[in-house]
Amino acid sequence: MKLHPSAYLLALGTVALHLAVNHRFGYYRDELYFIDCAKHLSWGYVDQPPLTPFVTWLTAPLGYPVWALRFFPGLLAGVTVLLGCATARELRGGAFAQLLTGLTIVFAPGLIGIAYGLSTEFLSPAAWTALIYLTIRLVNTQNTRLYLPIALVVTLGLYAKYSIAGCAAALVIGMLVCGHARLLRSRWLALGIALTVLLILPNALWQIRHGLPMLEVLHNDQLNRHALANGMADESPNRWTNALYMLVLQFAYQNPLFAPVWVWGLVWFWREPRYRFFAVAYLLLLAGLIMTIGRGYYIQGLYPALFAAGAVAIERALARRPAGLKIAVATAVVIAGLPLFPLSLPVLPLPQYMAYERAIGLSRPAPPDGKSHLINPMFADQIGWVSMTKTVAGAYRALSPAQRRITALFADRYAYAGALDYYGPRYGLPTVISPNNQYYLWGPRGYTGRSMLAVGATDYWLLVRWFGSVRQVAVYRNDYRWMLEGPLPIYLCTKPRTTLAAMWPHLKYYGL
Repeated sequence: MKLHPSAYLLALGTVALHLAVNHRFGYYRDELYFIDCAKHLSWGYVDQPPLTPFVTWLTAPLGYPVWALRFFPGLLAGVTVLLGCATARELRGGAFAQLLTGLTIVFAPGLIGIAYGLSTEFLSPAAWTALIYLTIRLVNTQNTRLYLPIALVVTLGLYAKYSIAGCAAALVIGMLVCGHARLLRSRWLALGIALTVLLILPNALWQIRHGLPMLEVLHNDQLNRHALANGMADESPNRWTNALYMLVLQFAYQNPLFAPVWVWGLVWFWREPRYRFFAVAYLLLLAGLIMTIGRGYYIQGLYPALFAAGAVAIERALARRPAGLKIAVATAVVIAGLPLFPLSLPVLPLPQYMAYERAIGLSRPAPPDGKSHLINPMFADQIGWVSMTKTVAGAYRALSPAQRRITALFADRYAYAGALDYYGPRYGLPTVISPNNQYYLWGPRGYTGRSMLAVGATDYWLLVRWFGSVRQVAVYRNDYRWMLEGPLPIYLCTKPRTTLAAMWPHLKYYGL
């Protein structure tokens, strides 16, 4: 894969910048959850395939530092740049097309955001782009042996997030209806499918053995859509309202000023009979997301290829224009990308970043205190976990020694459970129990329920149902987290109406 030097320079620069600043604030909720999952390695989990916990487990000898957890996403940001540029080259793009592809990928906020923290999406842009690149190469070369590397890419992608199956299926349908049916009759495709099925079988069996909990997670996720504290919303449980948000986000995540590039790319794919299958696949996936009330970033992995096609189209349009025009276009992309860059990657320390939010009008004085709050929810979610743990530890220490010995520490959602499990031991807290996602399967850990310190208000009415006494003993507040959540109550629950083991199935919640 011989690329223009600009592709390698952009890839290296992207990786270097991510690794330099991505540890600036701290863990966000999912990373703390992954640490607990990594301590219980398995072929499957309630709400995710096993690759992300495994990647987290690799950092265990180092103590799970933030920079190590985010090393792989940062590295893959550079890989995505290279794969996007390779796609432009496969579409017969030259040096300028590869440069423009690389720049748009580097500065697209959605792609920066995925590469910032460790998540189940950390592999998606690279894996989806690799899948699309190989499929385009398959069409160009008619070499059906490419189904074997395609199968390996799909398998690896499935172990990170199941959504790549939708991408593969959409590409197959696109090829079927756009004149490439002969390629689909190859025995190499059958071998590739068999290989993927064989390799993914351990995870599939885990899901089947546990009653396909991922389906319940997805269903509850569709129902649990709400606005942020300032009223801003980018998702909804209503299908058509959510569809509107999702369509708007396709432009926001790629940077609205980059829309001419990827929209032109989509049109170019449609107008080229050989590559029309990809335009069909994109439209199928978009329609699928609308019907399933998906989130806007679920198809983020398609955009490096769209940027590549748009860059090729622009390169051809400028072929007979003065060379300075190409320089002007590349410069315009950088200028358009820079203002949004601090919103996606913490290139600024927190005080300067908050000043930047105020300067661009993103953060304004708001009720109830009339202050300008931190607006970026991803950044806000990385602040305050230690002080929350200290507040819980204070409530726990306020109990008598005899009561502490029988008191379970209960977190209603995985975010608080992960934080308390990670930071709690240094403040004398016991291992947490939670009915949320994978924690539910780990059970009540032998606690009877005679005394329980419950963190979070989501399960309050369930607590009242199962305990004769539910008394608030502390509350945690953090102004930095205002965008995400209000005060976090801590309850002491006593006088249980049955054993904790008996009430456990009634407390179960799979979802966010």
